[in-house]
Amino acid sequence: MDQVVHTILRFDCFSLDLTRGSLRKGDQDIDLRPKAFEVLRHLVQNAGRLVSKQELCDSVWPNIAVSDDSLVQCIRELRHKLGDDGHRLIKTVPRRGYLMDTILLGPPPTDLPGELTTSASQLLQNTGDTPPAASRFTRTGSAHELGMWLGVVVGVIFVALGAMYLSGWPISYTSPGHASLAKNAPVISPARPSFKDCEDCPEMVALPAGEFMMGAPPDERYRQEAEGLPRRVVIGKGVAIGKFEVTNDQFSTFVADTGMTLGNTCKMIVEFDGANAVFGPPEASVRQPGFELSGSHPVVCVSWHDAQAYVAWLRRRTGKPYRLPTEAEWEYAARAETKTMYSFGSDDTLLCAFARFADLDSQFGWRTSCRSNNGAYGPVPVGQLKPNPWGLFDMHGNAWEWVEDCWTPIASQIPTDGSAFSRAGKCEMGVVRGGSFASGARRLRSATRLPTAVAAHYQNYGFRVALTIED
Repeated sequence: MDQVVHTILRFDCFSLDLTRGSLRKGDQDIDLRPKAFEVLRHLVQNAGRLVSKQELCDSVWPNIAVSDDSLVQCIRELRHKLGDDGHRLIKTVPRRGYLMDTILLGPPPTDLPGELTTSASQLLQNTGDTPPAASRFTRTGSAHELGMWLGVVVGVIFVALGAMYLSGWPISYTSPGHASLAKNAPVISPARPSFKDCEDCPEMVALPAGEFMMGAPPDERYRQEAEGLPRRVVIGKGVAIGKFEVTNDQFSTFVADTGMTLGNTCKMIVEFDGANAVFGPPEASVRQPGFELSGSHPVVCVSWHDAQAYVAWLRRRTGKPYRLPTEAEWEYAARAETKTMYSFGSDDTLLCAFARFADLDSQFGWRTSCRSNNGAYGPVPVGQLKPNPWGLFDMHGNAWEWVEDCWTPIASQIPTDGSAFSRAGKCEMGVVRGGSFASGARRLRSATRLPTAVAAHYQNYGFRVALTIED
């Protein structure tokens, strides 16, 4: 008897399509964020078995340290989407994990002879996520018939992919085991290698030397004059950039080691109904920024001087020349070989998968573009959303990020060798990049640059670190 694994898992009144990465109720598609889908997939594949929080985190965020907040937010989203407010389907077992309290149903009919479908275990074998026996559907059929139809299916796929390759139609990978064949999808480079120089140090991603076009073309939507026209910038040496924004846990280690005083010098947003954020008097701090936070949230309420103090401490601790990225390095890393508005293209309705910002579910009057199904105020833990093509997270949104440079409104003054723009004497105005949880879609573009006083503390300002890679 031959066993065939179906790609569609049916439970309750839902269908989970592992090939398409979609959830359906009847003929209605239910939109899920990628991480929430992966949590649901693991729970459904292990239906009837208690799954620990650690097992879920290891499956959904492999090789990434995330807090319980990331998982709890996914579970909350799933319950909302499944109409499971009473926790009938997804049960919480206190201090142990979650249980998908359902049984898997038989597979839907298919159009292929013998009710043959593509093997989910084959589709998932490259990621090591082969479904356990409890989630498999089987039927009786001859090995000859199975082999014949698999041969036909594989042949058709290879012919189609070959034709698209020869015609120059790019294939971009959006997540392990899933490929986008959209004609306008950017060609995605593989994620770069990463490393850490100490247990509490930021994880770094090594980027190659190279060149790119910095700035925004005249026809780019939302373009600002200070971004300048595209100009060739050469990054002469390899550079490592923080994989994530510096977190509260990492900054707290620095504070504890140095005895740095954290005063209530941070300004919070006090007006939400206008076209832009309005900040009130300084009342918040790193530890109390005005919203709920955890150790894996990006540290905010830090000034340029605070960020410089952190990298100076990191230099002493590691013996390596850590610093803030320059403007050119930051944009080089954010673009990751793309020339579009964002690292994933120019469609801002796709931003919710990559960025925490003022989306349609936020409370900001300038909200726009798409729905995240997260109406909470503030940033999200680092690494929760999709990374850019080089494996860097939150380059768009979450927290504005300080860079090394002094501000100049004339973009052509920014050095084209990747170094920082500086001023003789005191630098009073610095630059932040990337946008924040309170920014509209226009602020999240790869070319956006914003001037800010270097002594200022805002509840949506953070940073990430950089390190030159010596030959």
